[in-house]
Amino acid sequence: MKIIFTLISLLTVLVLQAQQISVSEIARNAKWDKLIDEVNNGKQKIKYSDIDGIPYYSAGFANARVGDTSSSVPIRYNTFLDTVEIVANNDVYEIPREESYPKFTFEDGKTLVLVNTRDEFAGYFFEIVSGKNRILKKVITKFHNAVPAPNTMIPGTPAKFETLKPIYFIKTEDGMVRIPKNTKDLVGSFPAQKEALNDFLKNNKIKLNSEPDLVKLGKFLNQ
Repeated sequence: MKIIFTLISLLTVLVLQAQQISVSEIARNAKWDKLIDEVNNGKQKIKYSDIDGIPYYSAGFANARVGDTSSSVPIRYNTFLDTVEIVANNDVYEIPREESYPKFTFEDGKTLVLVNTRDEFAGYFFEIVSGKNRILKKVITKFHNAVPAPNTMIPGTPAKFETLKPIYFIKTEDGMVRIPKNTKDLVGSFPAQKEALNDFLKNNKIKLNSEPDLVKLGKFLNQ
């Protein structure tokens, strides 16, 4: 209980600095869960350490600012569970996935934001470009069960985590646009800017699978 109280007190101070939430609200909303580092695989529970790969965007904890505060706390993004974890006194806890904690800004400049897309992608995204048209990146890690060896000649496959290719979106004032593979489909999602957007994409040879090019696209859409 002492550790949980310390965590709640820490984020209370941080959030109050940003004037995002009152003391009574954070006391009421804080629901800390100690991290369980295992996969419930039917009748069997597998520890993360026994699975190939990692369920995190980055294995270690990194300092990040919560909301618009100036202070930092050590966090880690679990891309398998789509949760943010915080470490305190060598114990790891999940931060409640709610609007009280909508943004985490890492020291390297990366920003993790909470966005309710009202579909299966709802949760955390990396914000590549901010503004009225936000470029967002979704990182998803999948768990694959172990495959037993069919015979003594063919080895089996151990359980593993696999981080999939990122999925990019444009969060507009009207909704979410999943960035397609080809520019023609993207232009159709912005009828009011169709001609100008088409010219921009052609003249700048924009590739929709290139993050630097998506940064250029986001800046164009926010002009």
